[in-house]
Amino acid sequence: MNVRTYRAATMREALELVRRELGSDAIIFSTRQTPARRQFPWQKPRQDAEVVAGVAEQSAPLRSSAGLTPTDLLNTTYRTGRASQPGVESGQEAGVPASAKDEAVEALIRQLSQSRRPNLRRDVPDELFHLYTRLIDADVHEQDARNLLLELPPELQTAPADPAAAVNALATIVEQNIRCCGPIRITPGVRTVVALVGPTGVGKTTTLAKLAANFKLRDQVKVGLVTVDTYRVAAVDQLRTYAEIIDLPMHVVSSPREMRHALDELREMDLVLIDTAGRSPRDELKIQELQSFLAEADVDQVHLVLSLVASAASLEHAATKFRPVGVTSLLLTKLDEVAGAGAILTAARRIALPISYLTTGQDVPDDIEAASTPRLARLVLSAIESAAASSSS
Repeated sequence: MNVRTYRAATMREALELVRRELGSDAIIFSTRQTPARRQFPWQKPRQDAEVVAGVAEQSAPLRSSAGLTPTDLLNTTYRTGRASQPGVESGQEAGVPASAKDEAVEALIRQLSQSRRPNLRRDVPDELFHLYTRLIDADVHEQDARNLLLELPPELQTAPADPAAAVNALATIVEQNIRCCGPIRITPGVRTVVALVGPTGVGKTTTLAKLAANFKLRDQVKVGLVTVDTYRVAAVDQLRTYAEIIDLPMHVVSSPREMRHALDELREMDLVLIDTAGRSPRDELKIQELQSFLAEADVDQVHLVLSLVASAASLEHAATKFRPVGVTSLLLTKLDEVAGAGAILTAARRIALPISYLTTGQDVPDDIEAASTPRLARLVLSAIESAAASSSS
């Protein structure tokens, strides 16, 4: 058995190294996240993905005099397919004879079989590992991919597993995990006030322009705009340009009192859309300030705008920090910038909010669609199927 440890920036990259070097017969012993070394003190800490994998091979007869322990083998780390050991040049084995290495590898396999394999079966069943890699390739977070497979019926987690039945069961679970609330609903003659909130750089202003254009031009709804994004002059100018093109009234406010006055001016509108400044989830004072603005507006809906490009941890953190402002739904942006639509599933599982809209590009007003569970589930499953086609080619 040839056993190696692979590390890469993401789990997908680590698994790709395993697939490229060891082939489809590789056995995965463990996967985990490990702290990555920072080159400079001011760099943000991050984690590497680590995969311990092996594949059966012909080996020399074992000899008990090798003197090399299984732990010694784990000290060899393969990064981007190259071996490295402290104080050992690539291609050298520090004078360890081949037979000793074979014996240590066999001992390691026995150790893993006795101690780690039972845990692995509770983690990712061998029979479902290829489905696990497809989920990772579709941009589903590795922890979510692992948990999804463990939600499959027990009979599909053991050999001989039916691949088609496992995929069908997974499709049902994916759909159950995606909850949508649909688009903003307007009652003629009754004003609805909707605010978009979220971190910086997620595309709130462009998304608000898409919503305004669609409601005004397609649905003939009377729409008014309010922006409190006075921290960025460019954002105000951008929204003002959209307002002039679409022919919408727009108010710029810089205090809760001005917010109240702006809403009074727009009392005849069917829909008022409020654009807010991007806030860092870590800036609790700014989020409290945002809360006071929205309280004066007496908003009906608050859509938390998050980018699918963000990490799973960032999505969860932002949802937690923005919850005090009265968030009612989740609006996901930048689907066109992620590797796969599996990121939708990760967001849906990590955030206990229904999804209202999904944006797929920068074009106003086209690149936005109302979220529906069947549609988003199809996007995720198509990404999984595409991952399967790529890995088999």
